[in-house]
Amino acid sequence: MALRRLSLTRGDSDNFGVTFKQSDGTLYNIKNWTVFFTLKTDYDLPDSAASLQKIITTFDDTTSGTSGSANIPIVPSDTGSLEEREYDYDIKVCVAPGGENYTVDKGKLDLEYNVTKSTGTAGTA
Repeated sequence: MALRRLSLTRGDSDNFGVTFKQSDGTLYNIKNWTVFFTLKTDYDLPDSAASLQKIITTFDDTTSGTSGSANIPIVPSDTGSLEEREYDYDIKVCVAPGGENYTVDKGKLDLEYNVTKSTGTAGTA
């Protein structure tokens, strides 16, 4: 698996979408899967020392995971207090309770500085 490089501005919103397909292109039913997004200052740290970990067990699609897609939402509070630097990240899935685990993406995430520190509510400027 090739390492990927992602970039995100500290305090911004983002959404990492992942689609799981079988070798013939058929979408997996991920209804009972758990999807992990983990961000660390060093990949060798335990998960308890992660700078950010998102655990996704429910899926946004109307078919509850049968479309093979998972969204990992990043909200401003997830990264707002993190240091601007390079982090190690991965996306891992557990396909059944106590079952098989697969790393489906990993690499470096550059958390970049933000200039505007104010947050507001749309339409109330």
